[in-house]
Amino acid sequence: MFDNITSTCDNVYSEKTNEVAMTNNEIKTFMNDLWGAEGDFIDTPLGRGRIENVRTKAGIDLEVMVKIPNIDGFTLFSGLKLFEFDA
Repeated sequence: MFDNITSTCDNVYSEKTNEVAMTNNEIKTFMNDLWGAEGDFIDTPLGRGRIENVRTKAGIDLEVMVKIPNIDGFTLFSGLKLFEFDA
């Protein structure tokens, strides 16, 4: 009986570990692509805009300056928030 429980727990842990590893790889790839994306267009929570500047922030996060049509000035976004919006 305990062998079945242990096996089930191991499978669930393994699946969660794989999900976290996949998410970390997706974030890393997204941030690497974002780092060299000045001039590219990106979909944001406020609409589609042009990436004007990307700079480092605390930890693994990036700060992205986006020019969105019909909005004065630039809007700053966290790279992690853009990843969540894109996912």
